[in-house]
Amino acid sequence: MENDGAHKFAFHLRELVRDLLRLVVPWVDELDFDEAEELSAAHVAASDGRFTQRYGDSVWRVPFRRGRLLDGSRPYLLVLIEFQATVDRTMARRMRDYADMLRARLTLTTAAREGGLPWILPIVVYNGAERWTVPGERSELVALPSARARRALAWFQGRAYELVSLERMLAGAERGLADWPLDNRLIATFRLQTATTPAGLLRRLEREYAIFAGPGNAGTRRVLHAWTGALLADMAGGEAPLPAFEEMERLEGANMTTISQARLGKWFEDFQARNVAEGVVQGIEQGRTQANEESAARLRRQAELRFGDAVAQRMSELLGGEPAAADLDRVGDWLIECASGEELLARAATLRT
Repeated sequence: MENDGAHKFAFHLRELVRDLLRLVVPWVDELDFDEAEELSAAHVAASDGRFTQRYGDSVWRVPFRRGRLLDGSRPYLLVLIEFQATVDRTMARRMRDYADMLRARLTLTTAAREGGLPWILPIVVYNGAERWTVPGERSELVALPSARARRALAWFQGRAYELVSLERMLAGAERGLADWPLDNRLIATFRLQTATTPAGLLRRLEREYAIFAGPGNAGTRRVLHAWTGALLADMAGGEAPLPAFEEMERLEGANMTTISQARLGKWFEDFQARNVAEGVVQGIEQGRTQANEESAARLRRQAELRFGDAVAQRMSELLGGEPAAADLDRVGDWLIECASGEELLARAATLRT
């Protein structure tokens, strides 16, 4: 999936920015998201008479509900968001550079009038499968020999950014993503990304539409539609087989709470059949086998993150050497639903029968 494009489209939605901050800070209710506004993510630095322009991913200005600055306006928080699909060992330096450029820009424009620079909250949203092992985030600092040394040095170790990671969410909670808020929009996009087959992804989309039903969530459904289209395009190796968002909204009525799985499945079958007829896809059976093998590898990685290598190995054995797409769909759902490795393996054992 084209990571930056999908994230930038999604994070034009202030509700998704709010749900991101709900995962990061406990005082999110002090912020007024009704008045939040997206700012330019282009940063310019001046040095020795030369100007350097760099582009970040997303910047939001979110005012606090209470308090007043010298000019009578409310204080605000600047949320600086970067999206990563791969591990970047320069992330801490990049985030500090972006924050410094943003502060410099504010100094030239509004800071003097408002009476001081605002606080900046840098966040990295990471959705890769590899473990994030980059220095700069507090949890990645080298361990100290004593708690006394750690307390003495903690004040000086400024965080370069907060990390929100799909990989850590799968591994950190007892039940993975199932332990995170059901109605959190960012978590909803993460749930879509754990699907390994087109049928499983469409079934996940149907569930997300049911969670975010009603006219007030049309923007959220548009984001989920766009993410699903991008993920399906990856699975299909080309054009996304989803219909236009407006057409999907008409399938089940204006307050669409469900999507017809059979109808969307038929769209995907027609898409594949058209490609075969046009000679775009060669060796379709070989392609399906390869896609299933890649899906099985992703499921094994997710099982390892949640329940350890032994459970992941046994699950792979139960899936078999040439797993069927339907079995991969079932295991993908079980990885979200099961509370323990034992429960996952008990369900996976039924595949043999």
